[in-house]
Amino acid sequence: MPLAALLPFFSTLAGGMAALRFHHRLHPFMAFASGVLVATAIVDLLPEAQELVGPERGMEVGIAALIGYLVFTLIESFIHQQSFEHAPDHEHPPGTAETHRHARPTARGFLAILPPASLIIHSLLDGLAIGLAFQAGAGLGLIVLLAVLAHDFADGMNVVTLALDAARGRRLAIGFLVLDALAPVAGAGLSLLIAIPDVVLGWLLGSFAGVFIAIGASHLLPEAQHERPSDGPFLIGLSAHGGVLVLVVRSVAG
Repeated sequence: MPLAALLPFFSTLAGGMAALRFHHRLHPFMAFASGVLVATAIVDLLPEAQELVGPERGMEVGIAALIGYLVFTLIESFIHQQSFEHAPDHEHPPGTAETHRHARPTARGFLAILPPASLIIHSLLDGLAIGLAFQAGAGLGLIVLLAVLAHDFADGMNVVTLALDAARGRRLAIGFLVLDALAPVAGAGLSLLIAIPDVVLGWLLGSFAGVFIAIGASHLLPEAQHERPSDGPFLIGLSAHGGVLVLVVRSVAG
């Protein structure tokens, strides 16, 4: 697990560098990642959580998943107001509906850097999810690691874009990117210091399942189709391939 925990560091950096260079050309990756995350939640996290808490307490896992989904969606509505998926205003003529739909908030100072700072906390929880999954089993840890790698690539893109919007410069964006890349490593290390009872671990895995479903189904896949709805069938196909990849890795991991 210690070596595996280093991989999100490089995934986040790669996402941030991609955002600096390619910006709006990464929607196929987002679609693929959405399938990875949703499949991981349904095929691995929820069944493992159910096993940990016991068959007679299955409702608790469902409640934990629902709480994870709702809490992440609430936070997401704030963090991604200025995310990389939304096109700049200059791409649409003034006064059009698209101009208003894509308009960015004008917050500056502390309020402007709060969204990218929140993503760093989010990445810390990603690393904690990896560590807790490995506590539950090596196979589950491998699957969650795969999902977090896909998610952290997108987070790297988001933290760079949000920081660029806040500071209008690359220096702060790169600083936030490095902190965001280190956060999952710190989260995985934190999991080594915590002894968690099986029932609590099951609740946590259930809540992470809800978060993964929210990320994949409610954020990444819709935003992948945001600019080119006509590409929807192709992008949904990519999402399905991401889910198939999870199934293949799970069968290999045993």
